[in-house]
Amino acid sequence: MGESRQLTKSEIAKDKRLREIYNTTLEAQNEQRRIQKNACAICRRNFSQFQAYQDHDHKCCPRRQKRYCGKCNRSLLCFICNKKAVGSFEYLIKLDIDPQKVVDYYKEWNVIVAAKGGYAPKEKTRPKARRVRKK
Repeated sequence: MGESRQLTKSEIAKDKRLREIYNTTLEAQNEQRRIQKNACAICRRNFSQFQAYQDHDHKCCPRRQKRYCGKCNRSLLCFICNKKAVGSFEYLIKLDIDPQKVVDYYKEWNVIVAAKGGYAPKEKTRPKARRVRKK
């Protein structure tokens, strides 16, 4: 049998916060980290360098509630993926815009801009010399 170790004060505080807000435990979150190989579920940034955030579905439990049921908890994400990627997708869905249409639009225009030479390396130009105004 494995020995259980005492939690540190910060781990106790984190466990309390996870229980109160996300209806989960530090132990469950640590197991999720292990399953995800300690990396963001989307971009794979390592949580030793980036903080892990508990992602959950705001459609189930809106942000204004400040406490979530725990059934809508998804995986662990880095801040950028949680705030920018998933947050943007949830906002699009709230506006009744299919996120796949946004992805398709972006990919289509990426090809068009590349065909026009839009992503080709730009020739470096020297900055213009600044004129000094006399007083």
